[in-house]
Amino acid sequence: MRIGQLAETVGLPTSTIRFYEQKGLMAAADRTAKGYRKYNAEAVERLKMIKFATSLGFALDDLPGLFASGEGLDHEQVMAHLQDRTAEINHLLNTLTRQKTQMEYLTQRLGELWRAGHCMSACELDGLLSELSTTKESKVI
Repeated sequence: MRIGQLAETVGLPTSTIRFYEQKGLMAAADRTAKGYRKYNAEAVERLKMIKFATSLGFALDDLPGLFASGEGLDHEQVMAHLQDRTAEINHLLNTLTRQKTQMEYLTQRLGELWRAGHCMSACELDGLLSELSTTKESKVI
């Protein structure tokens, strides 16, 4: 199949396929007599593996090591990456949950002050932010 057909089959732009070839993530395509790239089913499988690996958060630079065996993804490296990525996501979720709680608290406090006709001075804001980082953090975590 030619590159356009391959691109349609795997759902990637032709430029991405050429880029992956240049990066060595897939073998260089055979060429027809007219110079067109010619791909086989192996190219389809390789591109599907690349898409799968990148969907898991692998960087393109990580992939040559994962494909080192030549028979697909290295299972141990995939598992280690999944565990690391899960830990990163959990950390992000905790951080975002804490920030959301702090924003809600800050919105409430500022709303109360502004409804009462008060503006918050820089000193008061600093105190409120300090209060948020100490009292609210312990409630979230």
